[in-house]
Amino acid sequence: MSSLSIVLPTHNEVKSLGYVISNWSDFLSKNRINFEIVVCEDGSTDGTKELILDLMKKYPINNQSSNQRRGYGGGVLAGINASKNEYILCIDSDGQCMPDSFLEFWKQKEKSDVIIGIRKPRRDPMLRQIYSNLFLMLHRLLFPSNIKDPSCPYILAKKKIYMQLVEYLSFMREGFWWGYVGACKKKNMSINQIIIKHYERYDGSSVVYKLSKMPNIILRNIIGLVKLRFAK
Repeated sequence: MSSLSIVLPTHNEVKSLGYVISNWSDFLSKNRINFEIVVCEDGSTDGTKELILDLMKKYPINNQSSNQRRGYGGGVLAGINASKNEYILCIDSDGQCMPDSFLEFWKQKEKSDVIIGIRKPRRDPMLRQIYSNLFLMLHRLLFPSNIKDPSCPYILAKKKIYMQLVEYLSFMREGFWWGYVGACKKKNMSINQIIIKHYERYDGSSVVYKLSKMPNIILRNIIGLVKLRFAK
């Protein structure tokens, strides 16, 4: 029977993490899917570390906490390396990616190398969606494809597929999944797309980079994407 590791990069998500883990655990147990939840906590200061220790008493958690900030991509990579099961599902821990859509992914897991979600409708602030739509034009110029939502943090693939891509996954600091899809195209991976139900953040807040930081973030990720495109 195929087994699943869910990789959850987590930073200061004490309000949402218990909700996310309990819902995913109940769903996967009900559907008799063998799983672990790899929590890649990343230097949280809001009680997330302590919450994880409590949740471990009830759920099959592989705790990959770190006292030092690794960043989003560093957390994902740590989780991929620590995962023990055949398949890996990477999602965010803020409650926007829930299990409603997962069974369709699981049914189609053998039909392509990678399955990525399409958030429809996307429940993110309008400014973030505008940035994504503009960046999508550059992404398609560098990595021609029909991928509709390359930044969607809802990705299923075998661990061996993730490991084949690792060498290309350090170019994008904030835009990790943009880089992941670019790496898939470089390696000629087959990608299936499935519409997922997308939610507002569970704790009601929305995390958007300050406008003053956006020029540097945009420039850094443009450079990262170009470097990825021409990497050997």
